[in-house]
Amino acid sequence: MRRQKTKLRLLSVGSVRSVLFSLLLSLVYLPALAAFTADLSSGDVSLKLEATPDKVSPAEDLMLTLTVEAPSHLAVTLPDLRDRFSGFATAEDFATDPVEANGRTRQTYRWRLTPEPAAKRYRLAPFAVTTQDKHSAPPLPASFATKPVLFPDEGARPVVTGDPEVTPTPEWIPPTAKTVALWIFACLAGVAALAAILYGLTKLSRSVREYRMSPVERAMAELQRLLGRNLPGHGLYKEFYIELTMVVRRYIERSHGIRAPEQTTQEFLAAAANQPTFTPEVLAQLRTFLESADLVKFAGQEASVSMTDDATSKARSYIERDASALDPNRLATTRVEPSRTQSK
Repeated sequence: MRRQKTKLRLLSVGSVRSVLFSLLLSLVYLPALAAFTADLSSGDVSLKLEATPDKVSPAEDLMLTLTVEAPSHLAVTLPDLRDRFSGFATAEDFATDPVEANGRTRQTYRWRLTPEPAAKRYRLAPFAVTTQDKHSAPPLPASFATKPVLFPDEGARPVVTGDPEVTPTPEWIPPTAKTVALWIFACLAGVAALAAILYGLTKLSRSVREYRMSPVERAMAELQRLLGRNLPGHGLYKEFYIELTMVVRRYIERSHGIRAPEQTTQEFLAAAANQPTFTPEVLAQLRTFLESADLVKFAGQEASVSMTDDATSKARSYIERDASALDPNRLATTRVEPSRTQSK
């Protein structure tokens, strides 16, 4: 008797522990999703349908549970429901073994259904449930039809327009050092290009303006520009004499048609001797002026500021006298003010 009591006590303790453990598991694994339920019961036969989640979504499978409970003397038979679902593809199904307790039999059927994205509706069509009363001899068959079940869905999905679902917010990203250097280089290149364009336009405008001048006006403008550079003041005597003689030679070419800039001094004097406009006195003055300049340009003769002033005076005097002989009226508007070079 003592052993029997101990055994009963252990069994009761074990039962309590198992119940508590089952309750704990049910709390831990309680479904977080809401469920859709439907009651298909009729008479003594209880049919409870439960589906999770509560709304059909093409993005996830639908877990369907059908619980059948009836008195133990009734044998309940369900048809094959795979062809009764519309809008689903049956992924898998299984049924538990019947369990009898307190004079009732309970059995559970489960399906995992995959929703079809283009389905118009998700439905379980009516199906026939057959029962047999075991108390009768022979057993009396009976049946009833369930009502249809429409599973709620998420509703109409928004129309896909191709527009971005999220409006991006622009975020400023600071440029790298290489990018900043390239920008600076581009700005400097742009400034240099603009300066070059302005310089070219200025030079072109001056060239056009001088091209429209008379020979004496162009000669006086070139002489004024040469004096403004103050080459002797920087010790550039050779460069000054080259430019000064070229002013005179270009004037002679424009006024008399002799290609003086391309000829040597002797070739020019020989060509000028054949022109009636060049008198012996003028030729002698030009010879003295050009040969004195050649000594500085080619023979390395030392020059001074006073020598450059004297050469400038002779060049100006020749141009003015020659222009006066050709056109006395034009000379009055082209006279250049004397400008002495200053030593640095």
